[in-house]
Amino acid sequence: MLNIRILCPLLWAILFAQVVMAFPGNKLKSLYKEGISYRHAGELDAAKKCFKEILRRDSGYASAYLQLAEISVLEEVYPESITWYREYLRLEDDRPAAWYAIGVLYFNTKDFRAAVHAFETATKKGRRQDADYCLTLGTAYLHIKETGKGIQHLNTCLELRQDDTRALQALAHHYYLVGEYVAAVIYWDRLLRIQPANAFAMFLLGKSYIGKGEIAKGEALCDKALQVVQ
Repeated sequence: MLNIRILCPLLWAILFAQVVMAFPGNKLKSLYKEGISYRHAGELDAAKKCFKEILRRDSGYASAYLQLAEISVLEEVYPESITWYREYLRLEDDRPAAWYAIGVLYFNTKDFRAAVHAFETATKKGRRQDADYCLTLGTAYLHIKETGKGIQHLNTCLELRQDDTRALQALAHHYYLVGEYVAAVIYWDRLLRIQPANAFAMFLLGKSYIGKGEIAKGEALCDKALQVVQ
């Protein structure tokens, strides 16, 4: 028969150990809620302190990395946000929204090859290919000289949102730079119909007409564009 004097201290030790083991998790949850409250109140420095304290205690707390990444975006500290997103995705690899978000950050910091990888990964993880996705991915592909894929995605963007001025300008400028002036004219003209006071589009439409041999028409448009900006 087990001695009760031995049993009672043993039970108390087990109970105490369970409380100690449960406390850190409860503390982290409290810190997380506190950080969220600070963020909603616009007190971003205080929020960051909470989330960093969580990670000091538990480096595997994925949601804290995500919060820090999003706060860094709000502060427009994009390289720092990329670092936090990387840590989050190391733990939560199957999050298409996070892959897309880091792709946008790579794009905004002109790391276009990394942006393409992130966008394509977002698609594999289930992110839908809407107009914004196609616009940004297509533009990134043009920057890394994969023009076929870039043109394909930009045209898909225009199928989804036919008057997207950024897609029109990206395509027009690409065709102008590579000397495909007939195609350049088509896209500059589409853009100018939407933005008739766009002197940049007007001038390059004129230059494109000159490139395809319609000198007088092109020079007239260039002169008109210069008058607009004066």
